[in-house]
Amino acid sequence: MVLVGLTACGVTEDEAVRLKEGQTLSVPGVPLEGCSTFGCLYEGQVCMEVFFEYGRSPAVCVFTDVCDRLECQTQKPGYKCTLFDGFPGQVKCIERED
Repeated sequence: MVLVGLTACGVTEDEAVRLKEGQTLSVPGVPLEGCSTFGCLYEGQVCMEVFFEYGRSPAVCVFTDVCDRLECQTQKPGYKCTLFDGFPGQVKCIERED
């Protein structure tokens, strides 16, 4: 899968996520779509920018379990994929203790 229209808006190595091997941002049967002004089509989806190592994705509709399919680019201990509220929200890695 290739995302087009990525922006290089200051994603640090510590914030960057990457897809786990064999994973995609979408789930089977649900296409990856951009967000509309009304949000997302499917129940359980949220509008998010994903912080990849090469820049932020455009705002896309993902399910709230998207971090199960992502891993942090950094190898530093304690960093975890996290969802941040907003419109669009953000999917990125931060240092967390939980």
